[in-house]
Amino acid sequence: MLDKTLLSELIKFSKKDMVRAHMPGHNGGLGLSRRYKRAAFKIDVTEFDETDNLADPRGILERSMKNTAKVFGAKHTFYLVNGSTSGIQAAILSIAVPGASLIVDRACHKSVIAAMIMARLRPVFIEGEFIQSFGAYGAVQPETVAEALSENPDACGAVLTCPTYYGICSDIRQIADRVHSAGLPLIVDEAHGAHFVFSEKLPPTALSGGADVVIQSAHKTLPSPGQTALLHLGSSGRVSPERVGRFLNLIQTSSPSYTLLAGIDCAVRQMNGCGRRRLDLIIERILRLRAKIGTLDSIACASAGNLDRPHDITKLLVDFSKLGISGTGAAAMLKKDYGIYPELADEHNVLFYLSCGSTLRDIALIDRAVTDIAGSDFKEQTVMDSEPLPKIKFAASMHHAFWGESETLPAESCEGRICTETLVCCPPCAPITVPGQILEHETIEYIIKHTDIKRINVLTSNGEESIK
Repeated sequence: MLDKTLLSELIKFSKKDMVRAHMPGHNGGLGLSRRYKRAAFKIDVTEFDETDNLADPRGILERSMKNTAKVFGAKHTFYLVNGSTSGIQAAILSIAVPGASLIVDRACHKSVIAAMIMARLRPVFIEGEFIQSFGAYGAVQPETVAEALSENPDACGAVLTCPTYYGICSDIRQIADRVHSAGLPLIVDEAHGAHFVFSEKLPPTALSGGADVVIQSAHKTLPSPGQTALLHLGSSGRVSPERVGRFLNLIQTSSPSYTLLAGIDCAVRQMNGCGRRRLDLIIERILRLRAKIGTLDSIACASAGNLDRPHDITKLLVDFSKLGISGTGAAAMLKKDYGIYPELADEHNVLFYLSCGSTLRDIALIDRAVTDIAGSDFKEQTVMDSEPLPKIKFAASMHHAFWGESETLPAESCEGRICTETLVCCPPCAPITVPGQILEHETIEYIIKHTDIKRINVLTSNGEESIK
């Protein structure tokens, strides 16, 4: 019998008769163009005059990125092959003033924290309202941003996640006005919203709202390979492409895959053509499914109506808690009994991630499965309440704590100690803890209750002395 290899196990997994309600948006290759799939590895070359150079594009890559910028309404666009993570980090580094503060939403991606550690920035966390019924953070209010800017005159900018992992959107135009009034740039992590520009049925884009830098994951919602992403600059000119390019070359690989780069170009051209019609068709079927779920008393579906904010229709967030079953329990049933693999499950919800790569059959099977589960009886089970992320109280700067002498201890032994790492529950990769944070009882309790994290990295006594 042959040893199991990564390739053999992935092939085995891919052969399952399953519904892929998760990223990447190409849905197991169904959304990719045939021409691209046929050529994928023949075009995986290196830098030549004919193929251009991502680190200093002057030929076909430059022309491709200019075309993409035009599609998205950007002044300048960069292709990313290290995911949105590299774009977020380069964007933050490009506006950073070491030692200054940065306004950041509490549910940010862990890459935001990493960039602040590198740039020696102090985070000022702001929060959207926690929507208890869905266990998710809602929109960040413009007044919250304005207040944070007023209280932190040393801020060098603001970073906002919009949409959230769950598809909830903030009012970027109003927030951009507040940030710009302070003379600062606004960076928007729009990793989950690259498809917004391709349908009027979706929320407005961050670029149209006046954001200065926008980062999008092409692979999440477009028919593009994993790792592919985009960084757009708005029309304000507050952040120069030369500066962003310099930091991208610091962060991003010097050996980019041309298979990935061509995947971005193909995805954008495809979406700007027949992809628009395809996306609208998928949205129409999702709306029908949402309407049907709305008639069922035992489950609920997040929408702009019950969230009181614009919401991405393609993020089908279904709350099963009224049934007496958790989201993770429902997801296990979906996989085992129906062959449906959703993007995310938490205490209350299952998130079905649908895109132009999804098929009408996928949506029909999700419809049948959700309806079946909604008619089941789980009264003997208890569902854990969702909780907002614990508050962060700093005892040291993130930079000093991250580099300090540390040790790893059982989580239950870490109360009162200073954390040296960013702990996340992935997905959605929002930080539970950050370096420099004092681990209070509520934080330890949250980690034990809501994650499978058993040990935490903390400063040693010598490490604590060194930062005093």
